[in-house]
Amino acid sequence: MTRVTTTTAPTSASTGTAPLTRAQGTALLDGWTQLWNGDLALAEALIAPDFRLRFANTVPGTGPDATLDRPDLTAFIGSHREERPGLTYAVDGPPVVDGARAEVAARWTATYTDGSGHHVTKSGIDLLAIADGRIAAVWSLTGDRRFAP
Repeated sequence: MTRVTTTTAPTSASTGTAPLTRAQGTALLDGWTQLWNGDLALAEALIAPDFRLRFANTVPGTGPDATLDRPDLTAFIGSHREERPGLTYAVDGPPVVDGARAEVAARWTATYTDGSGHHVTKSGIDLLAIADGRIAAVWSLTGDRRFAP
């Protein structure tokens, strides 16, 4: 008798971690937004020790294809905010939470005043990968115009 087994991509359930609930995913995204709004003390509880942030485009202060770990992330956010007075991030609409894959995707908008006193609005999309209740990786894309609501 031949035994047939199938292989599927690992999910949070197959790796022994409980699936991510919508409430958990939304709470992690809220924390991520608060972190970018300057509450850097959240990083320790919110961000996994081996965290990686990958930008899809060049972000000033990072260079192309930058990858930031947790200590680099908080330093980057601090300097990024200093250069952009009044910088505020907000999530646009409800996030997409994929509990089985432990991922959260969201559109966001950032506003600030540039050095010339002009109001600037940018938007983007972040995809958060969650492991053991913390944000383990983020892929982030920023654009120079606001997404339509």
